Amino acid sequence: MRICSPQLGLSPASTRGGEVYDHASLTRLAQAGVEVVVLLPAGLPAPQQPNLEVVRLPLARGYRWFVSNLYFVPFIGRAYRRRPFDLLRVHSLRFTGLAALWARRVYRLPVPIVAHHHHTDPDRWTGAVDGRVARGVDLLMVGSQATAHDVAGRFHVPAPRLAVVPYGIDDRYNPGVRSSNAAAQPDPAGSPLILHVGSLIARKNIARLLAAFAQVAAALPAARLALLGGGPEEAALRALAGQLGIASAVTFAGRVDEAVKLAYYARADLLVSASTMEGFGLAVGEAMACGVPVVATTAGSLPEIIEDGVSGLLVPPNDTDALAAAMLRVLQEPALAQRLAAAGPPRIDRLFRWERTTQQTLAHYQEVIAQCASS
Repeated sequence: MRICSPQLGLSPASTRGGEVYDHASLTRLAQAGVEVVVLLPAGLPAPQQPNLEVVRLPLARGYRWFVSNLYFVPFIGRAYRRRPFDLLRVHSLRFTGLAALWARRVYRLPVPIVAHHHHTDPDRWTGAVDGRVARGVDLLMVGSQATAHDVAGRFHVPAPRLAVVPYGIDDRYNPGVRSSNAAAQPDPAGSPLILHVGSLIARKNIARLLAAFAQVAAALPAARLALLGGGPEEAALRALAGQLGIASAVTFAGRVDEAVKLAYYARADLLVSASTMEGFGLAVGEAMACGVPVVATTAGSLPEIIEDGVSGLLVPPNDTDALAAAMLRVLQEPALAQRLAAAGPPRIDRLFRWERTTQQTLAHYQEVIAQCASS
């Protein structure tokens, strides 16, 4: 099997959920024997992997969606003429989806198009662009039942053209991360460390997390909160932390590399997600795999990853008091924290490792290619 995937980013060091997914998905497909051709703007970092060919394009990252779509069309056609591929993969409905549909029509490519969709942030272009692509591709792959439900209702994609394949968690996230760094972990009775991993953007709902943490800090003055990730809301969140009187207890760590993130997982007492929408929730899965207790909202896919009361605690989105209460329960009840921590790794191993994700993805690719050949 040979696939072509136009990409606007594929950095091995990226912490953005979509880019992490694309990098892991494509490199593991290549490891499984699939020939992968990636069309990528010049100058951007890319993985070096057997069976994965990177074709550099004279395009700078950062163009608007209507520019990137127009730009990719001739390069998709050129890649097919140089050596035909069996499937055209779309990593973003908005930024490369139209390009795939137009290229297939313009060059009459006899290949199916499979799009991978993470979640929908509605705006004025959602229906006109994202919806058009979602309905135009041969198969739309999503990471959760929640996203599938959203896509079916919002974009009117028929069920037979939707496939749910949960994301994978890398094997480097495992209980050994904590046991091998036991000396670095803080004393839970002294300085409990609460962790949030993710971009500082609106749907992560970090303002709500700060408000809940203020309640936690009032009960546990030694508690600390570390925010890993950057984003447009950082200045406003720093100001809010000051207004809440918790600035000295909150660390804005910014974007960190994998080694630093693993070090935080090694010493965290709790990971919290206050999101109002999650297409999957990689950070939650990573923490669970490492044996870090988690508290999260019931938004999006999070209840599909966490068994409430078994492998984590779930609370309603935007309920500050409930979020604070759940955080305090984990920090103040060692038996509960140990039970949640112990339940995380086996659940991730059973349901959310990349080997399983790759096998399911490959099966769907093979099926859609066979359907295209027989039509």
